[in-house]
Amino acid sequence: MTTQGERHTHRAHGSRRRMIALCTAGAVAVAIGVLLTETGDWLEGAGRTTAEARRALSTDAVPPLQPLSEKDFFVAERYFPATRPIDQDGYKAQRTLGHQGEDCTLTLADRAHDVLRETGCQGYVVVGYLREDRQVVSSVTVLRYADQAAAEKARQVLAADSAAIAFVTADPAAPTPIGSPAPGAAKPVTDTQVEAVGHYLTVTSSRFADQRPSAPANDGSLGAATRAVSFTARAPFMWL
Repeated sequence: MTTQGERHTHRAHGSRRRMIALCTAGAVAVAIGVLLTETGDWLEGAGRTTAEARRALSTDAVPPLQPLSEKDFFVAERYFPATRPIDQDGYKAQRTLGHQGEDCTLTLADRAHDVLRETGCQGYVVVGYLREDRQVVSSVTVLRYADQAAAEKARQVLAADSAAIAFVTADPAAPTPIGSPAPGAAKPVTDTQVEAVGHYLTVTSSRFADQRPSAPANDGSLGAATRAVSFTARAPFMWL
């Protein structure tokens, strides 16, 4: 004969057993879920598990693009956009042309006399500017070197022979380029500034658009143009 106390005891034991079973089943389910998530396995009708899918995304994706080098970034439009005019200390000018390359001899006025041969020049950018009133043109040549010492060596070479760098600029409204005198004509008066900034070298020159061989007395037009354009040329490289 089962007493009332025994029936209570059996029910308590049964409740505890059911609770233990439920907890055990839950723990197993969680463990399986963690295992499948971490290891990744195939479940019938479910396809790839989460971990496997993540690995697939990483291996099937398009390979990352290779980072661009300094040479790739060394282009006229990056540093001197055609849409960005100069407005420096009251001097205003619009960029005319711009191009770049790796053969630095192309920047020379006389390629047979290669003053850059021993300097280690790695590339160049050339841009031209036309003053707002179209009376003064400026030419900028930026040369790139491996380090600051090489750029300083080149600066010394060109400071002694600034005319070695070709004067290149153009008036977009003119049918032919301006900036070079006609054959046999007197050389135009030119103001030039050669500056090293980091491992870059800038050569900035200004002339009157009509290529006159001399400047009026007390006329500081060319000097003002050269200073403003030279500052613009050096500014992008001051923190590189």
